Amino acid sequence: MGVWCALGVGLGAATSHASAFLVEARTEAQAYQIRAWRGSTPDDPVLLPRRRIVQYLGLSAFEIATGQDLGFESNLRIWADFGLPKGEAERVDGLKSEDAELLHAYVRYAKGGFEGRLGRQLYTDVSDILAFDGLRVRYMSRLGLGAEVYGGLWVKGTSFLGSSVYQLEGTRESDARRLDAGVTGADSTLDAMEPLIGAKLLMEDVKGFHASVGYRKALVEGKTNLERATVEARYGRGLGVNVLAGVDYDVLMGKVAQVRTQLRWDATRFAATAEVMRLSPVLAADSIWYYFAWAPRDEARLRVDLFTPGALRFYVQGLGSKYNENVNPDLAIAAQVDAEGAPESTSVGGSAGAAWRSGSFRSALDVTYRTGYGGDQLWGDLTGGYTFDRERFTLDARVSFARIFDSFNARLGGNFYGAQVWASRALTRATRLSLVVEQNFNPFTDSDTKGFLLFDLKASL
Repeated sequence: MGVWCALGVGLGAATSHASAFLVEARTEAQAYQIRAWRGSTPDDPVLLPRRRIVQYLGLSAFEIATGQDLGFESNLRIWADFGLPKGEAERVDGLKSEDAELLHAYVRYAKGGFEGRLGRQLYTDVSDILAFDGLRVRYMSRLGLGAEVYGGLWVKGTSFLGSSVYQLEGTRESDARRLDAGVTGADSTLDAMEPLIGAKLLMEDVKGFHASVGYRKALVEGKTNLERATVEARYGRGLGVNVLAGVDYDVLMGKVAQVRTQLRWDATRFAATAEVMRLSPVLAADSIWYYFAWAPRDEARLRVDLFTPGALRFYVQGLGSKYNENVNPDLAIAAQVDAEGAPESTSVGGSAGAAWRSGSFRSALDVTYRTGYGGDQLWGDLTGGYTFDRERFTLDARVSFARIFDSFNARLGGNFYGAQVWASRALTRATRLSLVVEQNFNPFTDSDTKGFLLFDLKASL
């Protein structure tokens, strides 16, 4: 039904003189179960069924006005979980048995170095990825220098056809149930509107250099909920030296939150990469975790890729991580963290892999080992696939293995196995049917089976 509605919208748009438009739809049936953490034990697990129908509908129009770079893009997701009755969903904050979510929908206009977008849109940089309802304006001069400004309302789970996917971590979507129950500490501002503003100075492809300096701020009922400043830079012209760097500074904390620096040398037969990163969660100022769990992870990686004259490719990588534990020394837990015999805060390891692609056949193998903070971990992943009948039918398979011994949780240990098969068949030039079956074995659920049936439509009109 959703597919025909999308086609109807698209056909109707043809009368508005759009020179071209694209209709995309996906209907996905999901059947699986997840392990309950309450009233469940490793020896007698309680499994919660999930029976979901998900419909994606996308419509894009190009050159709505003849001769003008004026277009429209949208993507809507509608889903229902028949394994979760409404009565059960209402007992958990933010949980729903059915919903409609507008992923993005905006009008775009461009002319010369100017570009503007109005509507729901995604924005990504070194700090985070977010969605907002509003306006974004960008201008780039012929010299490669420019600027952009954007503003609107942050999209939350309580927004119109909203989704909490890109909401700040550490906060609930609403405290309506707790407020009605008179729970102490319930927050009436969680579902309030959150204005967002941001700006950047830009430099693009000036003798191989790209750079930007940005600022972003969000408010809830007049109080700052997020305030960040970013600097990004990149240099590269293909083979030879390629460099990128990015810094995200948390203005409220007065600390560096995210850092990524990468130095890469690309040659015809090999590539070498050195990378240093600092990673930390992006949290809301009204989240308790913002003050008690702000603990970045510092990581360094060295990687070498080798390209043989044939279809074979190898890589080897070494990595090390330091998990910072910023604990208030006045708290009792600080004595446990710093006590003799406490888990070490560093982790080291490495990975290696190979990939082979020849004609219709493709395969890859990756193995990773880490030890130290968090215990010992060994991961293995083997994938393979083949394309038949002039790409009308594809068959892919994946086998994975993990051996984990968590130093923080003695129950999280043992061998984990998984297998997945993905078969896809093109019915017509515009439609494709896919079936995915996944089987997992682990010490908690013993056996975990998942099934996905997908129907895709992609039509250019």
